[in-house]
Amino acid sequence: MKNKFLVTTLAAMMVTGAAFAASVPVTQIEEGQNKVAVEYSFDQKVTGESGHADGFGASLQTGLNDKWGLQYSYNRVNLDHGSDLKDHELTAVYNIHPNFNLYAGGTYVRVDGEHETGIQAGVIGYMPFTDRLNGYAKVGFGNDIKNTYQIGATYALNHEWDLNVYYQYDKYDINGNDSTVKGFHAGLGYNF
Repeated sequence: MKNKFLVTTLAAMMVTGAAFAASVPVTQIEEGQNKVAVEYSFDQKVTGESGHADGFGASLQTGLNDKWGLQYSYNRVNLDHGSDLKDHELTAVYNIHPNFNLYAGGTYVRVDGEHETGIQAGVIGYMPFTDRLNGYAKVGFGNDIKNTYQIGATYALNHEWDLNVYYQYDKYDINGNDSTVKGFHAGLGYNF
């Protein structure tokens, strides 16, 4: 009961938070295992922007059983030409192999007063390099709202805490306007 209360509280904080940016994909799924992560995105190249943007990110994931997991992420990229790009995503993840997960979910994107809702599905591949270092890659395709490519690594500091770094490419189509966001992210995760 205590974990469910904590998960609900953290989810509410993320939904109402002001500034966030992308998330590490779900790799290991264990029943009752939860993870909250925060990240900073830097050196983001955004279509139509003169310089490099930055942002922040947060995600919350939970293992429903040993095969199924859920992840919510709220993503924000700070733009210099107007309103920021905000991306909410809720995905269900299914483990099909010890090193592969499938995922599908919904995306809500808002930028410059425009918004779109769409779906995305894809695959997550992951493998351990050492006892503490794991690599992963993610490919996701949507209904023209968002396509994602991601590659990165996670380093376990201990059983609860881990560090992550990754490169992500997102292509958005908001009301017929194509835009890309690509760059590096680094963050911290807490498992409970």
